[in-house]
Amino acid sequence: MADEQTTATENPVEETSILGSEASDNQDWRTGFEEEVKNDPTIQNIKDVESAAKTLIHQQKMLGSRIPIPKTDEEKSELYGKLGRPEKSDQYEISIPDTHNQYFQDENIKNFKAVAHNIGLNNDQVQKLIDYQVESINYQTQQAQSNLESGKGETESLLRKEWGFEYDKNVRSAQRAMKVYGDEELTALMNTEAGNHPAVVRLFARLGKEVTEDMAKNTQNNRLAVSPLDAKAEIEKIFSDTKHPYHNAGSPEHLNAVAKVKQLHEKVYGN
Repeated sequence: MADEQTTATENPVEETSILGSEASDNQDWRTGFEEEVKNDPTIQNIKDVESAAKTLIHQQKMLGSRIPIPKTDEEKSELYGKLGRPEKSDQYEISIPDTHNQYFQDENIKNFKAVAHNIGLNNDQVQKLIDYQVESINYQTQQAQSNLESGKGETESLLRKEWGFEYDKNVRSAQRAMKVYGDEELTALMNTEAGNHPAVVRLFARLGKEVTEDMAKNTQNNRLAVSPLDAKAEIEKIFSDTKHPYHNAGSPEHLNAVAKVKQLHEKVYGN
């Protein structure tokens, strides 16, 4: 009896071992952490070490797939290069329709590329901006044509009410005046909204009353963009210049000078 009692008292290993195991299972996995780490809200909902490990692995994967925000110019330049920006601005390759070349001057394109390179755009982004500009030009052109047609209709309606049966006659007068007095620059201007302004049409109609059909026809045939008054002044200038080829039958330009004076005479006096 004494031996059995002594053995139970001296060898409580199994009982201690079981109790020790139970205490270990219930122990907080954060035990032993510094208080600041242990109480950090980030890990409050993590139940055990395995969950903490899984969370860490997931976060590392997420960080690896993200691009860090650059802080220095060097870091920005490196990032832009990775995103497709060429090394130099003149290395951008863009496509512009042949019908729109007139709207894209070389110097403007050069400056545009410089700005695009400075802000880190890649070639696709630059082309998209060019495409947008082309579409914008198309819209503006269509809008201008629409406004031109609309203005023409409004002016015609107004002048028909004002001139009545004289409308067609006055329009023909205005057109004759344009043929005689209009040069290329003025003709181009009259093909814009300026040519639809009622005051402009009235002015040319008044001028056209002094221009005969023959004068207008002759102006169109000889293609000299001068008015009868200018033609008369040019004749006087030639006649007063004794060294002009017109007065020198031996000059290689004599025949051309004679033909020009003939045309000038026809402009002033008709055929």
